[in-house]
Amino acid sequence: MSLLYLRTAKTASSTVNAWCGADIKTTFNKRFLWEAPNQPEIETALAKKWYLFTTVRNPFTRAISCWRQANKAAWIRNEVTFKDFLNLDFNSFESSWAITHTIPVAEYLEPYMDKIDNFIKIENITEELRKIEKKFNLKQREVKKYNESRYMDDKSLKDVYDDEAIQMVLDKYSIDFETFNYSKSIVDI
Repeated sequence: MSLLYLRTAKTASSTVNAWCGADIKTTFNKRFLWEAPNQPEIETALAKKWYLFTTVRNPFTRAISCWRQANKAAWIRNEVTFKDFLNLDFNSFESSWAITHTIPVAEYLEPYMDKIDNFIKIENITEELRKIEKKFNLKQREVKKYNESRYMDDKSLKDVYDDEAIQMVLDKYSIDFETFNYSKSIVDI
């Protein structure tokens, strides 16, 4: 059986893409799944009954990563605060890249949610990738963490999140909290 990684933005996708190497196909997370080149790749994989997997992330940490990416990529001005960012309509960004990197993961995956065999929580990424290696008799591969956030080293998430910001993330990413069974408490991070 062959594997296809549905690459989702701000969920250790660079790490998993590198782990996949040349022999596990991946989608392109700067485009929607229903667009080329993704849709033909996914439809072919489904027709051949490939194993589809993806990565998901705690919405509290992903929201900060999305904000930092939007700032770094100049989708927003530098002075846009985290709360101001959360008030934006992500679907109104001009590029699909900006949209795919900020919308809830479940929204991005929507066309194929019921076709995905494994949703890997990045909080357990190495262990979960080891399970895939074992399941498919793959040689153990390096799990080198690319673009790993240094945010927790600099400042606690609890320092960034006040009650208002917590509620804003709970509202903005509610589908991800529900779909992927993440705790709605910042204390659990």
